[in-house]
Amino acid sequence: MSDSNTSRMTVDNDPASPECFVLSGSLNRDTVPYFWRNSLQQLASAQSDDKPLMLDLHNVEHIDTAGLAWIMNLIRDTKQKNIQFKIANPPATLLNLAKISDVERFLPIQ
Repeated sequence: MSDSNTSRMTVDNDPASPECFVLSGSLNRDTVPYFWRNSLQQLASAQSDDKPLMLDLHNVEHIDTAGLAWIMNLIRDTKQKNIQFKIANPPATLLNLAKISDVERFLPIQ
């Protein structure tokens, strides 16, 4: 059972910096299914030739293994499409989950 504080995720894109996406809220099993399919398309449409895309996670309040899986799949999918991206301000929970899962070396942390 989830409450509204742990089951909401928003993705904001700054028109002044179209390559930067700020994720806010919870990146978990309740939220990932709602934006998983559109995430790569949204990133690809914002890609700039001279700048890698940026996922800023400083407003992510909760992340679980589903959130980590989404990020790992995004890494795989962006590589296949030759899209470069970086992760800014990863929460400690993400770093801990990545370390436990032995995938921290794959995270493109800025």
